[in-house]
Amino acid sequence: MFDEPSPRGLFTSLNEQEYRRLRTLNEQLGRAELWISRRGHEMATAYCLAAAQARHLEKLDEDVELIATILFLRANGTAVSRDHIVSRIDIPLFPRVAGESADSNTRPTEHSENDPEAWSPLFLDLYERALQRDATKLLSIGALCVDIALIQQQLRSW
Repeated sequence: MFDEPSPRGLFTSLNEQEYRRLRTLNEQLGRAELWISRRGHEMATAYCLAAAQARHLEKLDEDVELIATILFLRANGTAVSRDHIVSRIDIPLFPRVAGESADSNTRPTEHSENDPEAWSPLFLDLYERALQRDATKLLSIGALCVDIALIQQQLRSW
């Protein structure tokens, strides 16, 4: 086994190298969560500013939906293709409401960065829901591909 304590009940049968790989993936997913939150906010703000005058003058009401898609690619995958995708998670993002703090769209972290049990919510979601607790698939992940897109625009006028 390894010197560092393992997270309770999650990965008790991993060797040191496998555990380090999962900690690295966890750190990358934590950074991806922050980037997605910031980028989603920037995209929503830019879109709202660009469309503000048209909405005001033409009395339009718009619904905008942003989706962040994270593709989890195999370690040996050099390009994004169906054969290299281990899993995919789509995260809906919504524009920030006036008065919300800048960090309100980020998921809370319960542990400090040095805590061995500080698994990011996105990492846990990937393991529990998307991969259905399949540690072999989890260990095969070697890269992330993140895309944020405007997927729906509904215009209403009166």
